[in-house]
Amino acid sequence: MKNNCMSFCLFLMVVVLMACNRKKTPDSCQGAICTAEFRMHTVYLKDSTGADFIPDKVETYNDNAQLILFQTTAAVPGMNVYTVVDDSNLDDLGVNITNELTFKIIKNNVVVKEAIYQAKADCCHISQVSGADTLIVN
Repeated sequence: MKNNCMSFCLFLMVVVLMACNRKKTPDSCQGAICTAEFRMHTVYLKDSTGADFIPDKVETYNDNAQLILFQTTAAVPGMNVYTVVDDSNLDDLGVNITNELTFKIIKNNVVVKEAIYQAKADCCHISQVSGADTLIVN
């Protein structure tokens, strides 16, 4: 009886540990054929008067509070558009689940605005679930 209980506990621990690692690319993604397109979710930054807001940097953190993206210049030159998340972040996101991302706008070493975004990732691309396309920074 004691061996059965210990075996069951060991089995349960293995299952739990395997479930914790599910965020990384699942085996079903091995050998997946992806399109050549590159997807990105961007956000336009402006101040309360409608003028472009130029931050010193922007940072995106995943739901484990790990920095996954850092920018000091706009993603699209001349358009004041910054990337929240893109296909280069696939390994930082859980596959086929909604990922909560924290986007921080920094000026003079102070976080002046923080926004929450949600994104999903399949084996090849990210997609936006929720979050504003424009942020007003006061």
